Amino acid sequence: MNRPLKIGFLTPFSAVYPFYGQHMMAGFFTSLAQYGLTSTDVVFVPVYIGQGQHKMMQEAVQKLLFFEGVDLISGMVNIKSLTEIALLLDTYNKPGLFIDFGELIHPSNGYGKNVGCLSMDYWQSEYTLGKWAMEEFGPDGQIIMPIYESGFNLHQAFLDGAGAAGSKALNCMVLPENYVSNNSVNLQPFFDAVDRDTPDFVHAIFSGTLGTEFLKQWRASKFYDTIPLLTIENMAYKDMLSDVQHLNLKFYAASNWQDTDHSALNQSFTQQFVGANHQPASVFSMLGFELGQVVVQMRDELMKGDTGSAIAKFRQSGVTGPRGAITIHGWSELTYPLVDINRVVTTSQHINYTILSQGTALGYDATQVFEESVSGYLNPYWSV
Repeated sequence: MNRPLKIGFLTPFSAVYPFYGQHMMAGFFTSLAQYGLTSTDVVFVPVYIGQGQHKMMQEAVQKLLFFEGVDLISGMVNIKSLTEIALLLDTYNKPGLFIDFGELIHPSNGYGKNVGCLSMDYWQSEYTLGKWAMEEFGPDGQIIMPIYESGFNLHQAFLDGAGAAGSKALNCMVLPENYVSNNSVNLQPFFDAVDRDTPDFVHAIFSGTLGTEFLKQWRASKFYDTIPLLTIENMAYKDMLSDVQHLNLKFYAASNWQDTDHSALNQSFTQQFVGANHQPASVFSMLGFELGQVVVQMRDELMKGDTGSAIAKFRQSGVTGPRGAITIHGWSELTYPLVDINRVVTTSQHINYTILSQGTALGYDATQVFEESVSGYLNPYWSV
């Protein structure tokens, strides 16, 4: 009997979405089922990595490679940790196929021959949203975010998108640490600034439950329905809005993926997932599904320990998933898929997304952005 494929899975802490790992696994095994494979054909070895600290990451990877003898390492990471991990993967000649949300822009030269990243590419949706916002509402915008989110490339991508459309007047406010705690945020200095100098629009960038807290306070403020609000993609996910949808919110957000996307492959995925797991598909289950598709394609070579041939097979054949052709940063040419600009309207019963426009980040020269990011944060985006 053939042995199962063994995958090490780096698992960071997340108070925001504590069950993300289970959702990814559910998506992964839903993907396997369409190829006639089951949970007996693949074994996951999860390892906790805290909030992505260098020492914990290195120890986890060493354990998976040396003691567990895994065929592949995956998991959710901050891409700044990948340069050191790449050295370990090269030493053992094992591949790493990691998941990130595109909070940081991937360097054009990659991380090493054995390292690839399956990404949500939030920076592309931010760039596209910035360009649209300037064209739709005007050049004088206001960005608001806590200090944690300011350590990523998201606001820079938005600024660059707005700049590409001609804006020269965007303001950016970073909330000081003493104004932000795990469950609350003091927006008074932000509201004071908006009152003094009313912008054409506001763009909020929050990565966790503070996003819902921001929406509560924004809805209660005098600025609601007078100044257009735009949010980062994750603030518009159904799971994140479930606690505040009764507030009858209206705002705008860009989207790289929604479970309601009408493409045949996406609808096939969502139907398979709901049928197998009896719950709606989430962004985590979708990423797990795409991971499964790529792993199945490389499975025979991975089982033989032939990392070079496994990666070459993906490059030569490619895989098409719920979002279209799957891009693996480091193993694929960079692509610029269509990004939807949605008007999001919530009621106590429904969350409705209406596509107002579409765009891409094509033409965005981001080669220097990653290198110029000086944040010391090593957390993956959802690891707060």
